[in-house]
Amino acid sequence: MSTCNEICKRFRALKPIGRIGRYEIGQKLCGNCGIFIKFNGFQCPCCGRKLRVTPKSAKYRKQLRTAQGIDY
Repeated sequence: MSTCNEICKRFRALKPIGRIGRYEIGQKLCGNCGIFIKFNGFQCPCCGRKLRVTPKSAKYRKQLRTAQGIDY
């Protein structure tokens, strides 16, 4: 498993104010580093692990799809 090199701290994203979710505004989660980052790539800039772009919970995934106007 890759280790965090603290490079991702430069990309740390602030928590949004209000009822908008992190994933809705484009923030991604690095499971290894444990932080949300604002980054255009698909892999964490410091550890190289794939970034999570959707919530784990089915309830919140459904809310995200509704907010983005996606029908399944």
